Amino acid sequence: MKRTFLLIILLLAVTTSKSQEEISFKVGYLPNHTYTLNQKQISENEVTYIASEDILQKLKENGIENPTIAKDTTILKSRSKTGALNGNEFPIAIALLESTNPTLVPGTNFYGKSIDEKTRIDSISSSVLTIEQKNTLLNVMESMMNQIKYPNRTLKVGESFEQKNPMSLPIANFTIEMEINSIYTLKKVENGFGHFDLDQTYRLTSEIEGHEMVLDGSGKGQIEYDIKNEFFSKFFLETEMDFKMQLDVFSIDLQTKSVTDQVTEIQIVNQ
Repeated sequence: MKRTFLLIILLLAVTTSKSQEEISFKVGYLPNHTYTLNQKQISENEVTYIASEDILQKLKENGIENPTIAKDTTILKSRSKTGALNGNEFPIAIALLESTNPTLVPGTNFYGKSIDEKTRIDSISSSVLTIEQKNTLLNVMESMMNQIKYPNRTLKVGESFEQKNPMSLPIANFTIEMEINSIYTLKKVENGFGHFDLDQTYRLTSEIEGHEMVLDGSGKGQIEYDIKNEFFSKFFLETEMDFKMQLDVFSIDLQTKSVTDQVTEIQIVNQ
């Protein structure tokens, strides 16, 4: 009897240990859930102008400091509610509860649906946005929510997956196109959560004739993944980037730093 009991305990221990070595990974909204997001982003940009004394003096006379330093902190709190599944779709309503963005003020609401795991935004309710602004924001919001696609697969501890996403950076009268390469590595599974390390690198994907450009950038972060609710519950990322560009009569050196810290509280809605 003792041997049988010990064998059962051993098998349970092995099974438990094995279950903690991998997760079924999939990220997206689920029906009948509420997602309360708290996000804080701190950014610092420093632009240095490299030019002759005459040009630097003209910049100064026009109120442009060298270097020009800008610091900003943005706060966002939103609540997303999803409804019951009907066939291959379910409704989504997103309400902005707090916001430091003068355009996306608290009380702004987005209405749409999830269809075959893709988000569609149908309408926006806002007290300050014009019809034209709503139409523009509707397309931008929908594009952003569908831009990042995560794999649907089993991941083992120590295993990684890679993502490549485009990004646009406006500089002077130009728009610089770049690519963000993100590598997610599952470090451990504990108490119903998967813990990931996130490593990013940036590279230029566009060229401007007659203008030399150099980009060096990276990011590091940690992510907590709620296995049951198939969603990121915590996301923290620090990034640094150094961009140099030769213009017609002067050069610019843009250095940026940012910290993104967000927490999502997830609740299942009683049906």
